[in-house]
Amino acid sequence: MDAMMIEARYSGKSISLSPKVIEHIKTKGYKKVALYASVQFTQVLEEVIKQVESLGAEVISSKPMRTSERYQLLGCISYKSALRLEEEPDAFLYIGDGAFHPRALVLAQKDEESFKEIIRYDPITGSMSIMGREDCDKIFKKYQASLAKILMSKEIGVIITLKPGQQQFKVSRKLRELFPDKNFYFFATEQLDMSQAEDFNFIEAWINTACPRIGFDDAAEMNVAMANLTDVLKLSTQPTKK
Repeated sequence: MDAMMIEARYSGKSISLSPKVIEHIKTKGYKKVALYASVQFTQVLEEVIKQVESLGAEVISSKPMRTSERYQLLGCISYKSALRLEEEPDAFLYIGDGAFHPRALVLAQKDEESFKEIIRYDPITGSMSIMGREDCDKIFKKYQASLAKILMSKEIGVIITLKPGQQQFKVSRKLRELFPDKNFYFFATEQLDMSQAEDFNFIEAWINTACPRIGFDDAAEMNVAMANLTDVLKLSTQPTKK
């Protein structure tokens, strides 16, 4: 056996919210809270749910796309539809550490008029913080500029990943049908290294079909215009301004 996968679950029997988190939810008067967590904590959320419900709030959640269980949140989820959440919450409560996973909840609301804040709670350190739309402002601005660049460009590079679960080659072929005035060049790779984009200087903008976080977070730090396939396909359905 070359490798054996072992789950690294939280070893405690349960976790509880800090008084600061409870006070924040109470003060805000939230009546419906969407609960998510990193996979280490998904099986020890009973006490958290009881605490939120004791404040008169309903706890809702879902089993998002590509997850193995309810409440689990993956960092690659960057679209609202991927959450599979059937109800609109007043706020999100994320249990876990770091900003990568809860930032997915910010990105999932990029097209929403009414933004729902994300309450981050780290049960190990007991720290709480709030994430809002402003936490991704730089990403949003660069992303909108990239979408505009793709619309204006003629020579477009399309990144195709060979990784199972992320392959969207068949869907990406619709681009030629939807944008017949553009030339699309498909680049297949197992590992993305956008520093090599300079080798193809005739490409004016790029479309990402791999993990959507590449098109958001990573693209914000790149010197090239890049947007995700899902959003580019939506552009074809928007009315043309005259």
